[in-house]
Amino acid sequence: MSKSFAANPVIGNNFLNRIGLHAGRAAVAHAMAKVRWALLAWQVPPDLRKTFQAQGFVVVPDVLPEEEFNALVSQVGSQQACEVRECIQGDTLTHRILLDDRALAQLSHVQKLLHHPLFEPLLTYCGANRKRPLHYVQSIKNGAVEGNDDPQKALHSDTFHPTMKSWFFLGDVPMDKGPFTYVPGSNRLTRKRLAWEYRRSLTARSDPDGYSERGSLRVNRDDLRALGLPDPVSLAVQKNTLVVANTCGFHCRGRAQAGTNRLEIWSFSRTNPFNPFPGIGSKLASKLEHRGAKALWRWLDRKAEAKGTLSSWHRVPAHVMSSQSVQK
Repeated sequence: MSKSFAANPVIGNNFLNRIGLHAGRAAVAHAMAKVRWALLAWQVPPDLRKTFQAQGFVVVPDVLPEEEFNALVSQVGSQQACEVRECIQGDTLTHRILLDDRALAQLSHVQKLLHHPLFEPLLTYCGANRKRPLHYVQSIKNGAVEGNDDPQKALHSDTFHPTMKSWFFLGDVPMDKGPFTYVPGSNRLTRKRLAWEYRRSLTARSDPDGYSERGSLRVNRDDLRALGLPDPVSLAVQKNTLVVANTCGFHCRGRAQAGTNRLEIWSFSRTNPFNPFPGIGSKLASKLEHRGAKALWRWLDRKAEAKGTLSSWHRVPAHVMSSQSVQK
């Protein structure tokens, strides 16, 4: 409810948004993120910082030595002991393994990646917080089921304040596999963007797309032109590449050929946007977050089972992840 116009009676209040509630909280949140970025700037190279701040994303190829990378891919492909969760969105299947301590005990090469001297500092800087991201093994299977268009393939912003998502690709991602797509510069809260956020806050509660009313605003090409933004770019990359993005900027999954797959280490970080301090990155807090995520899944499973349905992230056999081939 912290970002939902439909579910939160305060955030979705038309009068409050007319006098600037949504636009004001966006401006304050972006200002606080700038303070946290400044405090964390020392931990990443200047060229990566400048690129990230200018365009909203950064691409780092060849993160691991070839032998180490191949060992990681082999280990992920052969795992059978981790809990796998599945989500169906449109015609796309997404499978995830939460990388908590139990999973990492089975995936030592993944654990080594998470402690890579660039990986963790870059993700915490881009996330503007020392809070440890949630990490997952994730597979995306395009056109795997009958359904409408995948909603993640529509350009959108995740929320009103800077947030971080990253993708470390375990296989090549050419154009036909739906590469991550981003509008360069859409991470910046310009006057035009702030005015757009203001206007959308007045209508988002009644938007019919199913996501804007929950705070993940959709954007079209006409909006981009009005905002003075360029066309989105598709980041077709080779395996062993890390992409880190500020997902307050406009982004989406690219259009993909049915039957194609992506396999990646996916990471996500979102924190209190109004706190000027980056925190300390507590291991205990990370463990508690993992337990909370799993407890929520189990609660949603029980709730769905009582209705005779599946929860949005339901458990599936481990082999659905291990059977995921890394296409060349």
